[in-house]
Amino acid sequence: MSVGRDYMVRKTTGPSAPKLFLDTRIVPRLVNTAGGAEVLLDRAATRTGLRPSLILAGAAGGVGLLIIGAWRRRRGGDATHRAD
Repeated sequence: MSVGRDYMVRKTTGPSAPKLFLDTRIVPRLVNTAGGAEVLLDRAATRTGLRPSLILAGAAGGVGLLIIGAWRRRRGGDATHRAD
């Protein structure tokens, strides 16, 4: 695909409305949330004396167990523990 000579003439100025919303609303909130999580992780690592990677791995494992537990409960429990 080639760009014609009048592309810059027809091109609108500034970003589109969805991109402007994303750049001014969504991205700053995600960055602030990630920064806050990093500060919390650093404070927890300082307080406990553990490396931040261990704390993060433990939290990820806990979330994984919660998701598996909720999934099993939704399905009606483990099939090996049913009394049919």
